[in-house]
Amino acid sequence: MTERFPEHPAGGVPPEYPSAAFYPELGAIVGSSLCMGTSPYERERRPRGRFGENAVAERGTRLAIPPPPPRSRDAMTTFVGKRYDFHDQAGDYAHLADELAGLLGGEQDFVANAANTAALIFDALPDLNWAGFYFLKHGELVVGPFQGKPACVRIALGKGVCGTAAVERRTIIVPDVNAFPGHIACDGASRSEVVVPLIVGQKLLGVLDLDSPRLERFNAGDARGLERLASVFLKSVRPEDIA
Repeated sequence: MTERFPEHPAGGVPPEYPSAAFYPELGAIVGSSLCMGTSPYERERRPRGRFGENAVAERGTRLAIPPPPPRSRDAMTTFVGKRYDFHDQAGDYAHLADELAGLLGGEQDFVANAANTAALIFDALPDLNWAGFYFLKHGELVVGPFQGKPACVRIALGKGVCGTAAVERRTIIVPDVNAFPGHIACDGASRSEVVVPLIVGQKLLGVLDLDSPRLERFNAGDARGLERLASVFLKSVRPEDIA
């Protein structure tokens, strides 16, 4: 005999995974074979005769489990990034660039892609206390998506490491921020910094900025790797984003 789920007692939509706790009648059918509040999907599912692979057999009672609702085409699966030791800098940055390309692939929202880029970098690279963007707006750099403590909101072109990298349009590595003339200390814990300018065609979009609480954290290999990551991000930028 096959028992089917009764309708929701309140007349609403039943939950995705019915349980004896939600359906008293179901508890009476299955009894102790269905743990209160436990999804039948947590049990092993095997083909069982004409009831198919979504059937659960307990104590001689077969229970037809409805298939889960269809997944939304727009739903995103959970992204699981890696944390690298960067003993092989070139190889690890190459793998990280591939991860970033996959993470941004198909998404056109500028802010969303900047936010995920900052999050991926901050999660993957060791010894960082800040990672994020400043974008050029009305002749000055304005903070964009980032990971870390609250940051300086606006930086004038030519000021600090970010403003200098933007004006000179080159990546700047600062082994000791206290030795950099005019350094802007947004986080007192920062000891070293690297800034990569973001350039689309001939237009300056902004900068990618990374800080570390460790002296001499960044080297030329990091600069090349971060420039590669910046290039992946820039490929997701549309013309209207920089108009």
